[in-house]
Amino acid sequence: MSRSAHRFLSKKKQAAGVAVGAIALLAMAVPALTDDGESFKQDEVFSLKTIIGLNNTGLGNLPNGSKTFFSFDISWFNPGNKKFYLADRSNKSIDIFDPATGTLTQAVNPGFQGFTGNNDGSGPDGVLDANDHTEIWVGDVGGTCFPLVPPNNDLPPTCGPGQVWVLNLDGSVKTGLPKNPIPIPGTTSRADEMCYDSKDNLIMLASPAESPPLVTFIDTKNHKVLSQLKFDGKTNNTPNATNGLEQCGWSKDTGLFYQNVPEIDGDTHDTKDGGISVIDPKSVLAGSPKVAKTVKIPIADCAGPQGMAIGRSEILEGCNAASPDGGTAGTAGTGHRNLVIVHLQSLEVAKVIKDLGGADEVWFNPSDGHFFVPSCNTTCRTKNAGVEGEEVLGVVDSSGRRLDQSVDVAVQTIPVNPAASGNPRTIHSVAASSTNQVFLPIPAVGGAAPQFGSSLCDSTAEAKVIGTTPSSATGCIAILTTTKDDNPAEED
Repeated sequence: MSRSAHRFLSKKKQAAGVAVGAIALLAMAVPALTDDGESFKQDEVFSLKTIIGLNNTGLGNLPNGSKTFFSFDISWFNPGNKKFYLADRSNKSIDIFDPATGTLTQAVNPGFQGFTGNNDGSGPDGVLDANDHTEIWVGDVGGTCFPLVPPNNDLPPTCGPGQVWVLNLDGSVKTGLPKNPIPIPGTTSRADEMCYDSKDNLIMLASPAESPPLVTFIDTKNHKVLSQLKFDGKTNNTPNATNGLEQCGWSKDTGLFYQNVPEIDGDTHDTKDGGISVIDPKSVLAGSPKVAKTVKIPIADCAGPQGMAIGRSEILEGCNAASPDGGTAGTAGTGHRNLVIVHLQSLEVAKVIKDLGGADEVWFNPSDGHFFVPSCNTTCRTKNAGVEGEEVLGVVDSSGRRLDQSVDVAVQTIPVNPAASGNPRTIHSVAASSTNQVFLPIPAVGGAAPQFGSSLCDSTAEAKVIGTTPSSATGCIAILTTTKDDNPAEED
């Protein structure tokens, strides 16, 4: 594994005057190594090229009005118009970046919920393009979800329903539809992550905070809800999803939907095996959606499978939670946060990559055959004194099922002893283009301890800056790229 050319300095080195406040450049990155120590000299090396500073209005940061960029959800790259899209809660906008012109557009939608302090009642959330890349679909939640109800910050009864916006490519709300946004029946929380079946013109959308969690199927041509499927362990062969639902995918090779289930028959804390449920769109079109099969992923390999990216013959799973020490299900995890790669056909685990977990959204780029993983692992989230926790962007080669590179994004500052509880604000969203540009939103520092110091947002001396002047205090969108391609391209 190689480390990026962008490296952080310890506080001691900063005090000695080696560098101040940001990232030092090393001469070059080291070629990646396989598990057997073999060097792959032809591997790409991704490095920071551009930093985008946003116009932070604080419009969506409802609890405090902070004019910083810290709450966002899904990143998306539309191969049709070759633009990047981001669900930006802090600014109640869809942020659109055109790499060809270097232009950033923040399409503000006052109808977005914004960040309320409870993710289940916040939006925008999931993002994707549909209908021959001509529309942008965005998950959200309607009603009034702020202020929250003390003492547990529950959603108020005025929150909901979940809803999906259909936008034009410029981020404006599409007119002439029966309803826009499209309400999700029977829900009181956000419409979250989605996946798109371009063959059958279906979107499958998760409502993870409902009890039980459910998915909704929408006809993209008629913009109409067709049906729903509850993951209650009783309905149409569904598993009992006890900690929500996460990222899903559709494979053009198999023609099937794949739905991540973080925990099955557990206690809501990812203490039991999660898995992947398979749904044949034919059952949706027949009027009775059904899970064809669910394959569990051993918790010792992957606790809380959350991120999903479908590659050429495999699926990469980002494991958000920590596996239990010793691999025994039923106890809170304190061990490794991993990635797993499973076979597309059998869904059996093919490879475990340790300590690159703590991920939410993960991405596969068919252009160069790489998976991209924004990672904040166990050490990163709960740190003991004297141990630096780093946020990294992992670059995984699908052909060799190996970690090619690990790009440092941020490093923790003050040691925490004993280990802290709660999560800091972390990277969790990523997308990549067909020209091998990687888009990585980075939140402003803050949140629960442990917190981070300098991030790539501070590296303005080493990268082109677009928009306002970014910093770790304001947040940014970092763009990394490479000039070498060691993998044959695949058409979108």
